[in-house]
Amino acid sequence: MALTYELGRIASYEEVCFLVAPADEPTRGITKGDRVINPVTEVLIFATMAVGIGQLTDANADEFYARLNFLERTDGPFIIRAEDPETGKRPEGAAARITPEEVRAHIGLSTNATFRDESRTKWMGRFKQDLDASKRRYRKAAEEAVAA
Repeated sequence: MALTYELGRIASYEEVCFLVAPADEPTRGITKGDRVINPVTEVLIFATMAVGIGQLTDANADEFYARLNFLERTDGPFIIRAEDPETGKRPEGAAARITPEEVRAHIGLSTNATFRDESRTKWMGRFKQDLDASKRRYRKAAEEAVAA
Protein backbone atom coordinates (compact mmCIF):
# COMPACT_ATOMS: atom_id res chain seq x y z
CA MET A 1 0.00 0.00 0.00
CA ALA A 2 1.34 3.43 -0.90
CA LEU A 3 1.95 6.00 1.81
CA THR A 4 -0.56 8.83 1.46
CA TYR A 5 -0.63 12.08 3.38
CA GLU A 6 -2.83 15.08 4.12
CA LEU A 7 -1.35 18.55 4.68
CA GLY A 8 -4.52 20.66 4.61
CA ARG A 9 -5.03 20.61 8.40
CA ILE A 10 -1.60 22.16 9.04
CA ALA A 11 -1.91 25.84 9.98
CA SER A 12 -0.51 27.96 7.12
CA TYR A 13 0.33 24.76 5.26
CA GLU A 14 1.09 26.61 2.02
CA GLU A 15 3.92 28.50 3.73
CA VAL A 16 5.04 25.64 6.00
CA CYS A 17 4.93 22.74 3.56
CA PHE A 18 6.03 24.30 0.28
CA LEU A 19 9.02 26.31 -0.92
CA VAL A 20 10.08 28.01 -4.11
CA ALA A 21 13.03 26.16 -5.63
CA PRO A 22 16.06 28.45 -5.33
CA ALA A 23 17.95 26.76 -8.18
CA ASP A 24 17.55 24.30 -11.03
CA GLU A 25 17.79 20.63 -10.11
CA PRO A 26 17.69 18.91 -13.50
CA THR A 27 18.11 15.41 -12.07
CA ARG A 28 14.88 15.90 -10.12
CA GLY A 29 13.04 17.75 -12.90
CA ILE A 30 12.97 20.98 -10.87
CA THR A 31 13.44 24.42 -12.36
CA LYS A 32 14.35 27.49 -10.34
CA GLY A 33 11.09 29.09 -9.20
CA ASP A 34 9.07 25.86 -9.11
CA ARG A 35 6.86 25.26 -6.08
CA VAL A 36 8.24 22.18 -4.29
CA ILE A 37 7.51 20.35 -1.06
CA ASN A 38 9.55 21.49 1.92
CA PRO A 39 12.19 18.82 2.65
CA VAL A 40 11.28 18.98 6.36
CA THR A 41 7.65 18.21 5.47
CA GLU A 42 8.77 15.29 3.34
CA VAL A 43 10.93 13.92 6.16
CA LEU A 44 8.06 14.21 8.64
CA ILE A 45 5.69 12.42 6.26
CA PHE A 46 8.01 9.42 6.03
CA ALA A 47 8.91 9.66 9.72
CA THR A 48 5.30 8.86 10.65
CA MET A 49 6.07 5.24 9.76
CA ALA A 50 9.29 5.17 11.76
CA VAL A 51 7.82 6.78 14.88
CA GLY A 52 4.53 4.86 14.77
CA ILE A 53 2.32 7.94 14.85
CA GLY A 54 0.22 8.59 11.77
CA GLN A 55 -1.47 11.81 12.86
CA LEU A 56 0.54 14.67 14.32
CA THR A 57 -1.62 16.50 16.85
CA ASP A 58 -1.07 19.02 19.61
CA ALA A 59 -1.66 16.20 22.10
CA ASN A 60 1.00 13.86 20.67
CA ALA A 61 3.55 16.27 19.18
CA ASP A 62 5.86 15.83 22.18
CA GLU A 63 5.83 12.02 21.80
CA PHE A 64 6.28 12.30 18.01
CA TYR A 65 9.29 14.57 18.54
CA ALA A 66 10.76 12.37 21.30
CA ARG A 67 10.61 9.26 19.12
CA LEU A 68 11.98 11.10 16.08
CA ASN A 69 14.79 12.59 18.16
CA PHE A 70 15.60 9.14 19.56
CA LEU A 71 15.84 7.69 16.04
CA GLU A 72 17.97 10.58 14.79
CA ARG A 73 20.33 10.21 17.76
CA THR A 74 20.60 6.49 17.01
CA ASP A 75 20.72 6.50 13.20
CA GLY A 76 21.84 10.04 12.40
CA PRO A 77 19.93 13.05 11.09
CA PHE A 78 17.00 12.40 8.78
CA ILE A 79 17.84 15.53 6.75
CA ILE A 80 20.89 17.34 5.47
CA ARG A 81 20.23 21.04 5.05
CA ALA A 82 20.78 22.37 1.52
CA GLU A 83 23.58 24.65 0.46
CA ASP A 84 22.74 28.32 0.08
CA PRO A 85 22.66 28.81 -3.72
CA GLU A 86 24.29 32.25 -3.39
CA THR A 87 27.16 31.32 -1.06
CA GLY A 88 27.47 27.63 -1.90
CA LYS A 89 27.83 26.90 1.82
CA ARG A 90 25.70 24.79 4.09
CA PRO A 91 24.18 26.53 7.09
CA GLU A 92 25.69 25.95 10.52
CA GLY A 93 24.51 22.58 11.73
CA ALA A 94 23.70 21.40 8.19
CA ALA A 95 23.18 17.88 9.43
CA ALA A 96 21.15 19.08 12.40
CA ARG A 97 18.23 17.02 13.59
CA ILE A 98 14.60 18.03 13.10
CA THR A 99 13.74 20.68 15.69
CA PRO A 100 10.78 20.87 18.07
CA GLU A 101 9.71 24.02 16.23
CA GLU A 102 9.63 22.18 12.90
CA VAL A 103 7.51 19.39 14.38
CA ARG A 104 5.19 21.93 16.02
CA ALA A 105 4.77 23.79 12.70
CA HIS A 106 3.49 20.54 11.14
CA ILE A 107 0.75 19.78 13.66
CA GLY A 108 -2.18 18.60 11.56
CA LEU A 109 -0.10 16.35 9.30
CA SER A 110 -1.69 12.95 8.83
CA THR A 111 -0.76 9.82 6.89
CA ASN A 112 -2.04 6.31 6.40
CA ALA A 113 1.12 4.90 8.04
CA THR A 114 0.70 1.23 8.92
CA PHE A 115 1.95 1.77 12.48
CA ARG A 116 -0.48 4.61 13.03
CA ASP A 117 -0.89 5.61 16.66
CA GLU A 118 1.31 2.84 18.00
CA SER A 119 1.76 2.84 21.78
CA ARG A 120 5.22 3.62 23.13
CA THR A 121 5.51 0.10 24.54
CA LYS A 122 4.69 -1.50 21.19
CA TRP A 123 6.98 0.95 19.36
CA MET A 124 9.90 0.18 21.70
CA GLY A 125 9.18 -3.52 21.15
CA ARG A 126 10.31 -3.10 17.54
CA PHE A 127 13.82 -2.45 18.84
CA LYS A 128 13.80 -5.55 21.04
CA GLN A 129 12.84 -7.65 18.02
CA ASP A 130 15.61 -6.06 15.94
CA LEU A 131 18.19 -6.58 18.68
CA ASP A 132 17.16 -10.22 19.14
CA ALA A 133 17.32 -10.84 15.38
CA SER A 134 20.79 -9.29 15.23
CA LYS A 135 21.97 -11.57 18.03
CA ARG A 136 20.62 -14.59 16.18
CA ARG A 137 22.41 -13.51 12.96
CA TYR A 138 25.66 -13.08 14.86
CA ARG A 139 25.39 -16.48 16.55
CA LYS A 140 24.61 -18.18 13.24
CA ALA A 141 27.59 -16.49 11.57
CA ALA A 142 29.84 -17.45 14.48
CA GLU A 143 28.68 -21.08 14.34
CA GLU A 144 29.27 -21.20 10.58
CA ALA A 145 32.75 -19.72 11.03
CA VAL A 146 33.67 -22.34 13.65
CA ALA A 147 32.27 -25.14 11.48
CA ALA A 148 34.27 -24.00 8.42
